[in-house]
Amino acid sequence: MKHHRELAQAIPPLLDKLHSSSTRLRESLEQLQAAGKPWQHYLLQPGFAQDASLALGKSFEQPFSLTGALYAQLDYLEPMGSGSDARVTLQIPGLLAVPSKTLSLAQQFNAQKKAFYNAISSFRAALEERPVAERDRSVREVLTQSGHPRAHLRQCYRLILLCPNRPDAIALSWIKARKSIRKVTVGWCEKKLVQLDPAGSDPGIQYQRQLLAGLHKSQQEDLRQVQVQSRPNLQVAEIFYGQEKEQEDAYRQVGYSSMPVLIQANSAGQLPNFTRIDHQPSPSRRRQRRDLGLASEAFLPALRVFLREQR
Repeated sequence: MKHHRELAQAIPPLLDKLHSSSTRLRESLEQLQAAGKPWQHYLLQPGFAQDASLALGKSFEQPFSLTGALYAQLDYLEPMGSGSDARVTLQIPGLLAVPSKTLSLAQQFNAQKKAFYNAISSFRAALEERPVAERDRSVREVLTQSGHPRAHLRQCYRLILLCPNRPDAIALSWIKARKSIRKVTVGWCEKKLVQLDPAGSDPGIQYQRQLLAGLHKSQQEDLRQVQVQSRPNLQVAEIFYGQEKEQEDAYRQVGYSSMPVLIQANSAGQLPNFTRIDHQPSPSRRRQRRDLGLASEAFLPALRVFLREQR
């Protein structure tokens, strides 16, 4: 296996290429926005997409410019250490009709994303014997030395969904956010907190360890870790029709759209036939289990651990 320093040296050039690819794709989308020919678009505007638009300083009235800014936003918008959740990404679901040139640039961008992801993964693997917090710190140091200290890894990793082969129709639907709740023990929480701060230098982690140590015995059975897919995803399904009438329709799942899906446009710059859905996902009708009623604030925020409310 390569030494971790050698692996670290491979990361900065890949990150530079990633930013260059994002700039080229953004410029291509800006050109489509300014073109006299209308290019069809369909962007949904749920609350989280409106928030993303405001954060990017772009309007839904210019969907191609907005999408270009979203694709190119590879850094955190908030200052590092401001309490922002590293798992949260800017999301705007929808569809854009684009020419082959733009699709080719998006494919190159995706290839750069994959190469960057593989480089970061290899670097982490070379440090696998070190604590998680130290590995994370080492990755952040490499990004800082690369000239991109605010790089948002999840936004750097996520791929753009593409339909380079124009489908006959596209079906859209909302997939509801999912939540899993599991019981955890005091020992498990303590072990995880120590792994997050092995040197004991993080005041926030140390405070949570103190809270855990002072937890009354009667509440130790009420610790619950919550894992939530925080936002509903737009599910995009691509449907191909058979070339012959006697052939059955072919159906292929494209994936979950957190960013606009780029579709091969026809000569008029139009999308294929597609379903239109509400901007807001319908509220879930699933009844919450009464025995899993949790406090509104996390008891151990670093672990997303809550206390079950006494009844």
